[in-house]
Parts: sequence; C-alpha cells; structure tokens
Amino acid sequence: MTKFLRYEGEFLSRKNVRWKVELWQEASSAFPAAPALMFPADSPLLIEWGHTDKEEPVCGSTATLRVISPGDRTFEDLYTIRAGSVLLRVFRNGGFYWNGTLDPEFYEEPYSMGSNYDVELTFSDFGILDRIPYALSGIRSLQELVEIAMDKACLHYGLIEQRMITTSLLPDSAPMTLADLSVHSENFYDEDGKPSSLKEVMEAILQPLALRMVQRGGKIWIYDLNGLYTVGKPAAVEWVSDDQMMGTDKVVNNAVVTFSPYAQSESLGNELEYLGECKEEMTNLGNTCPSTEPEYYTYYPDYDPEWDYKNLSFTIFLSRKGSGLKEIHPSVKYFKFQPLLGGQESEGIAWMFYTGGHGDLKSGRPKRIGQNPRLPDNPEIMIRTGRTPVQQMEETDRNHYLKINMEMFLDMRYNPFTQKGGNNEGGNYELADYRFNYVQIPFTATLYNEEGTATWHYDNSEIYGRYDLTGELSQLTQGKWVKGAADIRSSRLSWYNNEDRHHKSGVAGWQSNRHNIGLSLEESTKSFKQLETGQYLPYPPEGGYLEIVVYGGVRIWEWTTKFSDMGLRVAPIEWYEKIRWLLFKAPTVNVVNANITHSENESDDIEYSGVVNEDAKDPLELDTICGTSAEAIPSARGILLNTVDHTQVKALTRAGRTTQAEQLLIGTIYSQFADRKTLLSGTAQLLSGDLRYYTERMQPGKRMICLCDCQDAIADESEIEIVEFRPDEYKEEQP
Repeated sequence: MTKFLRYEGEFLSRKNVRWKVELWQEASSAFPAAPALMFPADSPLLIEWGHTDKEEPVCGSTATLRVISPGDRTFEDLYTIRAGSVLLRVFRNGGFYWNGTLDPEFYEEPYSMGSNYDVELTFSDFGILDRIPYALSGIRSLQELVEIAMDKACLHYGLIEQRMITTSLLPDSAPMTLADLSVHSENFYDEDGKPSSLKEVMEAILQPLALRMVQRGGKIWIYDLNGLYTVGKPAAVEWVSDDQMMGTDKVVNNAVVTFSPYAQSESLGNELEYLGECKEEMTNLGNTCPSTEPEYYTYYPDYDPEWDYKNLSFTIFLSRKGSGLKEIHPSVKYFKFQPLLGGQESEGIAWMFYTGGHGDLKSGRPKRIGQNPRLPDNPEIMIRTGRTPVQQMEETDRNHYLKINMEMFLDMRYNPFTQKGGNNEGGNYELADYRFNYVQIPFTATLYNEEGTATWHYDNSEIYGRYDLTGELSQLTQGKWVKGAADIRSSRLSWYNNEDRHHKSGVAGWQSNRHNIGLSLEESTKSFKQLETGQYLPYPPEGGYLEIVVYGGVRIWEWTTKFSDMGLRVAPIEWYEKIRWLLFKAPTVNVVNANITHSENESDDIEYSGVVNEDAKDPLELDTICGTSAEAIPSARGILLNTVDHTQVKALTRAGRTTQAEQLLIGTIYSQFADRKTLLSGTAQLLSGDLRYYTERMQPGKRMICLCDCQDAIADESEIEIVEFRPDEYKEEQP
C-alpha cells in the first residue's frame, strides 16, 4: 500500500541547525492535509546507534520522537496498524538524514490529560527485520537479499553504498560487490520448512565476509573494517563537555569460526503425506466402499474360508488429500496402510490394487481399484515432484552422482504382510518371484533454469534395452545428460534381484529400484552386487532445478531361453492381471560420492580457528551459516556461489591474502583484538554526514570507529563511544 504524508514539523537546534521530520502513513489515498507537529523544548528527537562490537554485522539504530498532542489521543491511531506502515523521515539542514518505521509494540501517553501533553513515538531502521520471515526461493545474489530486506523494512535508501568493500573474488581482481556472490534460498529454511527472519538472513550473509551494515547520512552502507580504514574518509571528533573517558577494547585469546554448510546428501526427500481421514474403527470387508472420501478396504490375514471376523490384519485408506508432490495422476489417490492385528504402516500413491473381496482373483470377488498395471504404449504421468536445486560444479569437482531411489510395492498376495500360501495367492507369488526378472518404469529427470526452461535431461535410452552389458556401474551404464527437454523414451528405472537376475525377482513388498543395466544377460561384478539400491546419474554439466516425473504402469521381462533364443521374454498380459498391488512412494534424490563406497555427500560443521593473543582470557566464537570451503560440497545449501556461473566459491582475497572467507574473518579479528586498542567515550559535536572513520587530536596516527552514538538533535551533540581499529594485517605466523 502507498504511503502518504500524514504529519510534518520543523525545529531549530540550539546551534541553529534546522531539523525537519515527516511522518508517512499507509493509506488508500492521500490525506487532506499534513498537520504541523509541535515539539517540546527538551529532546524532541534522539537518534541512537546502540553499542555494536567490531565483529557484529548489523548495526541498527532507533529514533525517539517526542511531540505535543494538541488534543486527546491524537496519535493513537498510529499504533493500531501493522509494523512498517508508518515511516519517519528526518532531514538535517535540508539534507535527507535518517529514516525508520514505527515500532507498534510500545505506546504510552498520559490518560489524565485532554491535550497539550507529550507523546513519545519510537522508530527503528532494521528492527522490523526481526519479525519479517524470509519468503524467497531459488538462488539469490547478496545484493538482491539486501535490497529486499531494505524494501521490507520500508526504508528509503537510494543506492546501497559498497565503496568500502575490499574483498575480491580473485587475487588480482577489483573489489567485489554484493551482486558478485549468491546463495541458495533453501539455506534459510530449517528442516521443517520454517524460515529465518530477514535479520537472521542479513547476519548470515554479512558475517562470513566481515561486512557491517549501518545507516548513516540517509544512506545504507555495507563495508568492511579494512575498507573503512584504507578507503574511508576521516572526520575529527570535537569534544564539547568534560565527561570524556578513556579505556581499552577487549583482547581475544583465540578466534573460532564454525561454518555450518547445511550439507544434506538428500536433495529431494520423500515428504509425501496422506492427509485424509484414517481411523482403526473404520473397517470395510466388502469390495465396494460406502464412502468416497476417504475410500477404505480391510483385509484378513488370508482368504481361508474358515475365517475369524475379528481377525483383521490391516485397512488401506485412500484420498485425494495429500502433500509432498507437485502433481499426481487425476485418477489415482494417496494411500495409507493402517495396521490392525497385522500389516505395517506406510503411505504413498496407489496406482492400482484389488479390494479384499474374500477369495482369490479367479473368484471374481476382488475388485480392481485404480489403473491397469501394464505399461501402455502412451503412458500418462503418475507423479511429478517439486523442483529441487542442484549445485553448479566445476568440471574437476563433478566426481559425484545423483542417486534416485523410488520404492515400489508390487505384490501378488491377497495380504502382502503374511506368508504366501494356498489361501494367499501362493502360486502367483511364486510366479512373480521366479519370473519377474526385470521390471522397468519410464521416468524423466530434467534440469530447469531460473526462468523455468528445461536445459538438460538425463538419458539412458541406449542402455535400458540392451542385454549385453556387464552388471557394473561404469561409463557404459551410467547414462548421460542431453540438452533440452525429456520425453517418455528418455530413461527408465529398473527393479531386479542383484544376486540372481536369472531365477529371482526384485519385487514383493516394498523394494527400491536398482541401477539400470538394461536387460543384461551377463554376470555382475562382485562390487556391483554390493552397490546400494538406486539409479546413479552422472553429475550434470550445469546447475539448476531438478524435477522427477514417473509414468504409470510397469513393463516386465523374464530371463529365459524357453520362449526366446535371445534369452528374454516379454511378460504376457495374463501375468499383469495377477498383480494384486502396485503402489509407490515418492522418489528421493541423494548426492553421493563417485568413490568405492559411493557414500553420501554430507559435511559436518567446518571449524576454523586461530590464536589471537595467547595471554588473553576469553575466546571469540562465531557461528556462520553461509561461507566457503576448499572442498567441493555439492549438497551444501550454505556455500557462497559465484553469481556469474553459480559455481562454489572456494576462496576469496582481502588485503593481499587469498584463502577461505572464514580464515579472512579470523585475520580481521586478529587485526582488531590481538592487542589493546584505545577506547574513548563522552559528549562531542554531533557526528553527522556519511560513514567516516574518526580522528582525535590527542591520539595522533590512530583511526577510530564509532561503536555507539546517541544523537540529541536539539543540542546537536552526540554521546559517543569510539575505538581504535586497524586494517587487516597478516603475518605468516598468524592465522
């Protein structure tokens, strides 16, 4: 909503400086007029930058405006609206000086007086960021994140001043800007999907780069201490009272920076959830259901004609209400197994199954629910996942696989949770166990760019139909990435028994797919037999957003020479008609290492440390969630990225030193806290204007930074705390 001028007023300081304040309030249209504010003679406006140590990244400020209420509760309505809807703009001698939004949490005024009493209004520049949740997705540049935060804080700021950033991407390159680095938005959501606040995001992106953010002179400044020292401009402190004090800043024993890269090998998890009704009391032993939402069917341990009506094994519930997938086939439903006296709880997508209908399939009593299990010539999409980020990696760092796992529940038994037998489709179970040697399903794995255009897709079409490949994970079986969009022929998932593909199957109960080696009639290597389940995709040549689509229906082959000289037989239609259950869980994607064990690519917290002054008492410990690593971590959400190509940033340069950002930060800490630095406090002429470093005539050669500043506008004076600081200085024995 647009803000319009609501109130304005001016006053002269005791030093003849003209101060002007404007209150802008959100409204559907302009206010008829902007009444003039009246101010008390004592302290009408205080602007305060609270104490922030040199290592703190966000240096917020507040303003306390005191006005005279001309009538009863004149300003009460300002506190009845949401945060950010009232903006204070401050001008000093005609120049824009400060702005911030009203804090609606605090309001107090005399209730015993009807008019002409003081009302205190409190504003802050960055304070509102603490209550605004992060709401973006995708890869975002640091510049974009800062601009969004300032917009959400409703601040007028023009350009973000970055001229005092001295870190560079390369040793001999110009200093970077915030636009040069990016980070994954997923880094700012926890495992339950709860977002960080925008203040936490600002701290996260600034801290590892030793950057600080402050509003000065009506501008937003982002800078590092090395830049303020070497590039900044000076301003002399002029004391105006006799209350000055001298002290020293803290000295640090050792510095520890712990970077949590949020590295999870599971890029796409199985977050599928059945959201329909499900109760133990709801049972249905028939082959039709009186309810359509949810639909449910109950099963005995088997279909022995001498059954016990109370010996109920489990109930399957079905509903269109579910979550965790972007799309499911319009004719299928989410399901959940509810155990009773048997069964096992699980949930997923029900492509097809037969109802209880006490008896075998030949009796005609069971009724098929869902689709035909046999893969048609023109299959339809069964499930489509959301898109998950895949990190762009340099070619030398692509020694990883994307591993896709999908669990399938293909079973012939009436009750798949009890043993096969004469009253549990034992014959059909043995048929599948011996002759369903290969089961395949079409799927696509497609990479999309930020604009939603398909850039690459995975292809193993030259593999899944071959029968002459050795069972191993190699260049011959890993498939490839092809530019553009995928189609139904691009790739297939495969189920088989890795120990015995000739006489056994890879189905019955929940089973995950295995790496597709075609319809191989060759032996498998010993190492391949120990390979974990899943389809192993080579790491893609570019980053992007990966989407998995799985099509409905299965295709079955038997390894036999009885019906075919080539050794393979396509399953006859009647085999598909014996399938009782065909259910699926959502696919998962993991990043694994391309090594002997194909272990998951995960990373613990990375700790950087260095001695600052071994004679000091206290350490300085910082935790960061954005940063750098010398080792490639494709699964890390918190790794800083080069905005140009979204590759991982492994090192940065500042003050002639090239290393990880965290080591540079420790170097900055060393430069500031290795020895005693002079600290001065007292009342001085108001520190106005742009961001500066300060000098003091009795401290020759020293440059000082302001840690705390409380500005009294009517007096044009500042209560300040300034401390000596140094540029980044490194020696070989230092961290």
